[in-house]
Amino acid sequence: MSQFIATTPLLNMRPVGSAAERSLPRLQAILEREFKGKIGLRLAEPVARADGSGIDWYAETDDQLTQLTSLPDELADYYRKRLQAEVSVIAAAAGRYEEKNDQAARTTAAALRNAICHPGDEFIWLGGDVPSGKASIILTAWGYEPRSSELTGSHTINRRDRIFPATQQVVIDQNLPHEGEAVANSTSTSALANSPQRDWLRVLSSVLWAFALILPFVIGWMLLPACGVRMPFSGTYVFGWGDGAFCRQIADPQIEAKQADAKALTTELASLTDQVRGTAMQCVPVPSVDPVDEVRKRVTEAGVELNPNETTISLLWNNTHDLDLYVICPNGKKVAHDALACGGRLEIDRNYRERVDRPIEHVRFGESALMPGRYGVEVKYFGTNESGPPTSTPFEVVVEQKGKEPIIKSGVVQDEKEIVKVMEFTVP
Repeated sequence: MSQFIATTPLLNMRPVGSAAERSLPRLQAILEREFKGKIGLRLAEPVARADGSGIDWYAETDDQLTQLTSLPDELADYYRKRLQAEVSVIAAAAGRYEEKNDQAARTTAAALRNAICHPGDEFIWLGGDVPSGKASIILTAWGYEPRSSELTGSHTINRRDRIFPATQQVVIDQNLPHEGEAVANSTSTSALANSPQRDWLRVLSSVLWAFALILPFVIGWMLLPACGVRMPFSGTYVFGWGDGAFCRQIADPQIEAKQADAKALTTELASLTDQVRGTAMQCVPVPSVDPVDEVRKRVTEAGVELNPNETTISLLWNNTHDLDLYVICPNGKKVAHDALACGGRLEIDRNYRERVDRPIEHVRFGESALMPGRYGVEVKYFGTNESGPPTSTPFEVVVEQKGKEPIIKSGVVQDEKEIVKVMEFTVP
């Protein structure tokens, strides 16, 4: 389908060469004969307007047409390079014809050079998928030049090369079918290779500028507060980081006074803390000890096993004095040190030979050896085991019988050889 592209006014344009050298069918035949379809450049069809004011240009295509000047710079530069490659191939062919010494060859060379002559970028159009880099290049106003131009055929690619960035996502086929596209592909690849280096230099330059701007503020923050700032109307100095030790050579009386006060307060606080700790220790009540549990602990420490089916009488006290436990049987006999009576015997006799701080005396009756009747329990203050007069010694007596609650009695012995009757209990 023939699609209208644009109209070229002829007011400021002039044709290049003769009408025969600008004949589209002839140029298409020459390009097909010379390149056999390997050239990608397409020439729009010129149709002169009836009033002679300009030329309408058409292209045989159904693709969407895009003007080169409407593209981003990077993408436009890529297509300029493709066009330059096509132009170079055609110009090389024209040069070969010019070398031949005959009129027909020179006419063909002139026609080829007219085909690649165009006034500028606004007369370059692209057909198809432009972002992919595979759109066809269509020339309008070919064979014409501005009236002010003195260089026929010189209006091709005059802008400086730019880098074709990856952000445009232009995909270029590496297997292009003709020489011109291969040259453009090579040029684009070289530009892409240089892009990371230029980006890196741009980032480095930005970092250096930022560092140059920030550095004075950092130096000021480090030095000015450290050396101190004099407060207006007061004559005092306020020191920041480093407390002024970096710049001051004379001690500040204000700071020395504050440091001395802080040291005195720290010492006073430590003294008060010790006093409070000592007072708190005096206020903490001594945890009570269950005599029954204490009996079991001390008996176990002495290496004796307890039998819950037996009757036991135990004496507890808490110093190195020697106390003796006596159990009076219903028949009047006494269970004591080295004395057996009514089925009972003294198993443990502490502080008799060795001295311990948590002593015990322990009397055990077998499961069936306890005779019925009334029993008595006494405690004797045998001796101090230390030099000096005897001291008051509190004690506890614990009686445990199978199936009954333990009986616990407390007492105190004061004098040596003193015997205290503690309790009595009955065995039915």
